[in-house]
Amino acid sequence: MINGIINEALLAHGFKQESENDLTGFYVRESGAAIRFAILHKLNELPTPSELNAAVNQSVPASFLAHPAFKKNCDLICIHHLNKLAEFKSHEEQIFAIEEDPHFFKKYILYYSDTEEAAIQKYSYADLVKTISDKSQFSNYKNDPLAATQYSVAAKIFIKLPFLELPFTRRELVSLRLQASESVAEEGLDKTYAVIQKFTANGMDELIRELINDELENNAG
Repeated sequence: MINGIINEALLAHGFKQESENDLTGFYVRESGAAIRFAILHKLNELPTPSELNAAVNQSVPASFLAHPAFKKNCDLICIHHLNKLAEFKSHEEQIFAIEEDPHFFKKYILYYSDTEEAAIQKYSYADLVKTISDKSQFSNYKNDPLAATQYSVAAKIFIKLPFLELPFTRRELVSLRLQASESVAEEGLDKTYAVIQKFTANGMDELIRELINDELENNAG
């Protein structure tokens, strides 16, 4: 399930699959002179960094190895299943050791639990984009970020994989002046805001003097 979504995400971001085997898919994206490589690899268990590097390098296509940019510009995305998220604590050091290993690839471990997988049954990458754009789900996620929900899975994927572009919705821009006017009106500061608008152009001395006089009048009243 997760592998299929990440495969769709890579294709949606301009990658094409060069080859694959039972555990690993190899992708490349070319844009003019720029080129980027990605490897999607399923982990059955957590190896040491050197074991992972050796296992993946055995399957790398010759066309990748021949390219001078491959070693410097390749993301290795590892998908790892946990029965429960609570298991992460016992594997935390192993996961960090892999992600911090500087050799051969930039490494990302995307781990998921049975509950998280159930939350996104029949999900596609397009569904994931809709979910991450849903403000109401984001509010629920902020209140309980540890809950296994569709949004928590979407957030994890976008956080873990920095080359994925976050979707955004264009909306009509409201002028800053109008936004400021509405904000000060809500706080009951219309008069103060009017004073600032009137005297800012004439210098700070007059602005401060007028604000002090206004405050004295309020106190006298």
